[in-house]
Amino acid sequence: MNESVLRRAVSRSSPFPTRSWQHGAPPLPAAVCVPVVFDPEPIVFAVLRSAELRDHAGEVGFPGGKPEEGDEDLAATALRELHEEVGVTGEVIGSLTTVPVITGRFVIHPFVTLLGDARPSIRSPEIAALLPIPLASYLRGEATIHAVSTEWKGVTFNTPHFHLGESVLYGASAFILYELLLRIAAELAIELPTPTLVSEYPWGDRYAHGRGHSSR
Repeated sequence: MNESVLRRAVSRSSPFPTRSWQHGAPPLPAAVCVPVVFDPEPIVFAVLRSAELRDHAGEVGFPGGKPEEGDEDLAATALRELHEEVGVTGEVIGSLTTVPVITGRFVIHPFVTLLGDARPSIRSPEIAALLPIPLASYLRGEATIHAVSTEWKGVTFNTPHFHLGESVLYGASAFILYELLLRIAAELAIELPTPTLVSEYPWGDRYAHGRGHSSR
């Protein structure tokens, strides 16, 4: 797999059906970069957020945040946050399906970003660790994708999650990574291994108080 394959994969149509998740007030936009390097196979970098944060403390996600005055668009927001959090910039080669967070406050706009020769490093106290994710290990079935059956807003579906050492990527961020893997697999004309269903929620009781179990 090379950059050309990744570019074609990102340009494919969404593998998910069109669905409106809005209930009540419209969610606010947020934007993340899904940063990719080739070394020589593709590696995506996720971040472990500090346990001291007010929102999403101790969770794994992708560099990103809310728009600020001066951001030209949401892609610019994602690139600004990428630089602020991990000290690099890159080329946005496309976007993935927007996905809401469990609170309903935000909807995430993901942008796949090639870093070229740049390598991320922690530049913000909001970030506790960088977590490299070798995509080929999931495409070849060497690493297992797990999933749990969940219900949110009356909709039941399987939500994927990824074990990254002692950390777990789950919720909205896991859907983002899963979609990227699905698009790459489709471009390579291979089947992405079916997630292994488990009964234990990777987020424990984090969202148990009046919110039910669902994506981040």
